[in-house]
Amino acid sequence: MNLVLDIGNTNVKLGLFDNGEMIDHQLVGVFSEQYLRGFFAQKPGIKNLCISNTGFVFQSLESICKEFGIKYINVDLECKLPILIKYDTPNSLGSDRIALASAASIKYPGDILVIDLGTCITYDVVLKKTYIGGKISPGLKMRLLALNNYTAYLPYVDFKRPQNLIAQSTEEAILLGVFEGIVSEINNTIENYKLRYPDMSIILTGGDVSIFQKDLQSINFIHHYLLMHGLNYIIACNE
Repeated sequence: MNLVLDIGNTNVKLGLFDNGEMIDHQLVGVFSEQYLRGFFAQKPGIKNLCISNTGFVFQSLESICKEFGIKYINVDLECKLPILIKYDTPNSLGSDRIALASAASIKYPGDILVIDLGTCITYDVVLKKTYIGGKISPGLKMRLLALNNYTAYLPYVDFKRPQNLIAQSTEEAILLGVFEGIVSEINNTIENYKLRYPDMSIILTGGDVSIFQKDLQSINFIHHYLLMHGLNYIIACNE
């Protein structure tokens, strides 16, 4: 069995794979040494651990793997990947984006745009198994927080879908502006990329997919666990 960890800016997610199939996935409330030791003890068949880390991870993670005889793979440019990376600053490329591009290149061969709706919105372009780049913008919650943190009077607003074309309160104005801003940004990006790569497939993933998916154009595939599958593919490349 393979264990994969997606340690993000907001949450830690876990996926357990057996023979290429994800047999368990969890949102981890408190990720700690104690939690990991307990999980390894309950699942003695784990052979490999692969981690995407864009948040914080305790330093002893690799040593704990060694205690249990588990191979530890950190996603970076030192490990073997199913894609070729052509990026001006490859050492700055996030492990989450590498894992997403890896999974997309295997599951959806050809020209691909992966859009991940998480803490940040990331756009990653893979052309026939070659990663060429993309872009990053603030995600939904980050935009709501920024309006509150960088102004004197605007409140923080918990997201709910706006109902009106023209907002009639400040809270509604914030929700409408943030929501429509994200929808317009994504649709415009897809349109621009498709002008250059007409056969490009658009894959949507991330925690905020359910909020935006029906307002987005030209989406070919939605895969909620794409990153975890990418980590499992990277394990296969390194075995």
